[in-house]
Amino acid sequence: MRHSTIHIRRVAALGAVACVAITCSNPTALTEGQLAVQAIPPSLRLTNETPLPAYTFVIERGAAAFTDWAPCRDPKSCLGIEPGATAIQSYSQIVGYTAAASQAIVYWWHLVPQSGGGFQPDTIRAVVTAL
Repeated sequence: MRHSTIHIRRVAALGAVACVAITCSNPTALTEGQLAVQAIPPSLRLTNETPLPAYTFVIERGAAAFTDWAPCRDPKSCLGIEPGATAIQSYSQIVGYTAAASQAIVYWWHLVPQSGGGFQPDTIRAVVTAL
């Protein structure tokens, strides 16, 4: 029994080190603020409380388990929410939404330039909200 406890502690410690290493290697992931999400039926109010444009993908929670998606990486073709701005997204625009839906997941990220050109998401964050 003692061996499994030690193994669990080592795995947890390695996970914490990996998490810190990933965050530290991507300083933009430390951007202060958040994307505030408020359900105001029949819409979601998304307010960018960060100093950078925020990009979003909103999906019904049950549909998230079987939907394959990728974050938009081109700030010219992605609809970003500017710092301090609010966007309204109707429930009908939520991927997988039906009248029976009770929750949605709002995925959001910032786009950061890559050294070879183009952009990549810093960290994809998620906010679960009741509808």
